[in-house]
Amino acid sequence: MHVHRISFVALTTLSAFGIRTNGFVPLAGFERPKHHTLKAASKVRSSVSNNAVSLKLPVFDSTTRKQSMSAASFVLFDIAFRTLFKAAKVDFPSSLGGCGFLFATFLALPPKASSFLYEKLTPGAALLAKWLPVFFVPSLITLPLADSIGTSAELIKVVGIVIGGFFFTLLSAAFSVIAVRKAMGNESPVKAEIEDLTSKATQNVMNTVPLKPFSDECFHALTLTSVGLGLLTLASKFAGITVLARQSSALFLLATTLSTFVYGARLPKKLTTIIHPLLVCTSFTWVVARALAAATGQSFRSILKSYRTGSLGLKTSGAGDILLFLLGPAVISLAISMYEKRKLMRDNLAEVGTAVGVSTFGGLYGTALLVRLLDVGNPFLRLSLLSRNITSPLAMAIAGIIGADVSLAVTAVVITGVFGANFGATILTALGIKDPVARGLSIGASAHGLGTAAFANEKDAFPFAAIAMALTASAATVVVSIPFFRRILLQLALGV
Repeated sequence: MHVHRISFVALTTLSAFGIRTNGFVPLAGFERPKHHTLKAASKVRSSVSNNAVSLKLPVFDSTTRKQSMSAASFVLFDIAFRTLFKAAKVDFPSSLGGCGFLFATFLALPPKASSFLYEKLTPGAALLAKWLPVFFVPSLITLPLADSIGTSAELIKVVGIVIGGFFFTLLSAAFSVIAVRKAMGNESPVKAEIEDLTSKATQNVMNTVPLKPFSDECFHALTLTSVGLGLLTLASKFAGITVLARQSSALFLLATTLSTFVYGARLPKKLTTIIHPLLVCTSFTWVVARALAAATGQSFRSILKSYRTGSLGLKTSGAGDILLFLLGPAVISLAISMYEKRKLMRDNLAEVGTAVGVSTFGGLYGTALLVRLLDVGNPFLRLSLLSRNITSPLAMAIAGIIGADVSLAVTAVVITGVFGANFGATILTALGIKDPVARGLSIGASAHGLGTAAFANEKDAFPFAAIAMALTASAATVVVSIPFFRRILLQLALGV
């Protein structure tokens, strides 16, 4: 019951905050909502230094309710599959199982029924995709609690593995796809299908941030909420109201995380390609957490520990617990994008299968061999690097399966994505790789969501990037969930 209440409140709030946008570009696989523009927002006026300042705040209207209820459906799916997998003692991410089941359901239903279900679930999937990056930021925020990487030599090894691994996956996938296409007669992708997909979506379904996707109303509301909750936290702490202080502190850090993420996403595009909004969000949240620790007489580590407690109780959950819980529904919602791209996947099955196979096995086992050859000292660090080219939600699942440090795994993923987003297209062009199918599949397989987002302007390559990003992550998760493949992977990485 606690999970239902927390998640519904969170989804409703995110829907209201995220519905109005400035220059919003829909995420890949999702159509622009039919009622994207809201009615006039309410205005809150205040006077500062004799100047009137107008703050437009989000409105809870029919569109907000529609998105909230649709997203809540994915939450219910996630809870149902978690319960089912736990009862059946299935050692596999329930969210990915739910995604596969929903995708299979779409394919099995009559066309009319599939279209109806697609229309009902798309608004919620778009809402979850819009906020997806912030759902895994708790792993970055709690990074100071992770084991130290070690010496500067170890750090150099890690950077070399991440960057070198990116080159390996990018080029092996690209040249493999080119070879397959030549063997099959170098057929061109269906232009009409690609143009239809890219007209509906120019950003990736997982962890990408479109240009200024959040409005002034959203930013103002979250900032005011954060300030208000911060004052409430301090007041209740000094008044000795422990329970209220604990709960308001969690909500304060949640609002801070959301507001700083929105701030980072609204920065100029040239800046966000270098300094990802997740890094902005993490840095600002650390600053606020340190300030809160100093003001309340706590340590910085204790604040971070309360940020993510591993509980979803109303009195015990932290800000990070709420955000991480929503990762499950977001992964299930990936079925919407896969269903929309089903024809493109079917028409290019050989190329897609080749790219996914090469990037999955090459990425996992190639990285495992590399961390062992370079003698990376920390076993947890070795395992954390294995999912470097997997989009964050499923990289976190893989880290949990193989016993890696989740925070370190997400950090490796973010570094890979930022590097791929900035240099992936240039590298492919410099090597003469112009085939859009090869370009798209290779960047999606090697640099996941951030790399895919960087290809939004390459309309022929972009849909293939989104496909590769989603399927590579899914395939890698399936592989490590199979005991035989997992045992070989761990032996190769750890030498035991």
